[in-house]
Amino acid sequence: MRVTNTMMRNNSLLNMQKNKTAYNKYLQQYTTQKKIQRPSDDPTIAVRALKYRTTLVEIDQYLVNIKDATSWMDATETVLKDVDSVLQNMIDYFTQAANGTYESKQREDIVSNLKQYSYYIYEQDANSDYAGRYLFTGYRTDVPMLFDGAQNHVTYTITENLDVGNIKRYQYVYGGAEYDDSKDADDYAQEASKFEATHRIMISYNNCDEKNIALTYKDKDGNLKTLSPITKKIGNDTVFNEHLHPEADEVFYIPETGELLFGDDIYDSVRAGSDLTAVYDKTSFADKDVRPQHYFKCETKDNNTGETAKYTNAGEQTLNYQINFSQTLTINTEGCNAISMSTRRCIDDITNLCNQIDIMEKNLASVEKRISDCDESDTETLANLKELKEQISTQIKLQKTVMTNQLSAGITVCQESQQFLNIAWADHGSRENRMKMTKNKLKVQRIDTDEAKSENENADLGDAYVHFTEADLLYQATLGATSKILGQSLLNFI
Repeated sequence: MRVTNTMMRNNSLLNMQKNKTAYNKYLQQYTTQKKIQRPSDDPTIAVRALKYRTTLVEIDQYLVNIKDATSWMDATETVLKDVDSVLQNMIDYFTQAANGTYESKQREDIVSNLKQYSYYIYEQDANSDYAGRYLFTGYRTDVPMLFDGAQNHVTYTITENLDVGNIKRYQYVYGGAEYDDSKDADDYAQEASKFEATHRIMISYNNCDEKNIALTYKDKDGNLKTLSPITKKIGNDTVFNEHLHPEADEVFYIPETGELLFGDDIYDSVRAGSDLTAVYDKTSFADKDVRPQHYFKCETKDNNTGETAKYTNAGEQTLNYQINFSQTLTINTEGCNAISMSTRRCIDDITNLCNQIDIMEKNLASVEKRISDCDESDTETLANLKELKEQISTQIKLQKTVMTNQLSAGITVCQESQQFLNIAWADHGSRENRMKMTKNKLKVQRIDTDEAKSENENADLGDAYVHFTEADLLYQATLGATSKILGQSLLNFI
């Protein structure tokens, strides 16, 4: 085959261009420290680079999510720890209070201290917020746990599930002598106070509406049963604590105190069953009362506008953060799953008992004043008043025994509340531990991904320099050879 100068020139230029391309390639790698400059240089490297970069962005976002979640969970744990500490202080205080006998001023101090503990738990801890969002209110992080100020224009129909095991035997003082100038000593003696016992459970609110409460439960065979409680108002009592005195086949509902009293026969049936549910109405809420929607299934009606609303999933409102690929973690703990309302109700009960003792002591002081003012020659009146004094003194003594029993019961209530809290705290801690392990895994995964990204994209400077030097020598050799070939003319061949 005949080789012409043109063919040699074209081949030389083509080879020179190839060498220049290689020379430029390794020059770019050496100066930029990257294997490719554009996706078309090596599509495989480009695709892998996109994948690694996307993975790193996702990992960084998960780490940010974990940081935010950790802050929320740390704030929650601080509150749970604080509530546990306060409950332990309350247990110690109840133990101390139950072992003593107290006069009026001391009872006031007991009630005041217990109320302060309660205020701290519910107003300080349960109502805690983090960065403007409330910790224990589920989805409604913008709605506080407690009412700000009294509220009486919205009626809540509350559905509360009650634990049959919380129906306790309750001793109370029944009857008591009251002054009446038409009564004699025998009349006062017949009105003597005595201990009675019933079975009681307290719903989560007092001062409820007078509308009858609806009670249902499942009997031991699983059949749904309906009870028809009798609404008893304390103000209508004709005998002291008549509202606590149901017959064997009766159930009493006391809206002022939020108590349910079961007669012996009905109690036996309910105790053998399960799923006790109470549905009741409450319109009047005091300042700092717990909003029912955070604890119970309920329906509301605004009595001014007629507007209604339903709240159905208290205790199931989980705030989830994505902390890893296809992994989410619940970061919140709802108040209804951690902070029991029974502690507050126990303190309400003790407050009522102390108020009753105060009234009895005022009645006793009034009788003692009548005795001191009575003419000593009026022996019949003196005998009647002394009998009345004896009966009131006995009533006070019995009532103080009831209060001591309730202070002792407060220890159990606080311990149960503490156990309830600890279950939520343990669940919170297990989720936080999982998040910490995920965080550590993501940090390792980020390092591995970053190394893989670097290996995929970054050029090895040693290899790049060697290749660049080789390309440079080859290019210079090509230039030398080409100059010799292109420098020849036709005369050189003749």
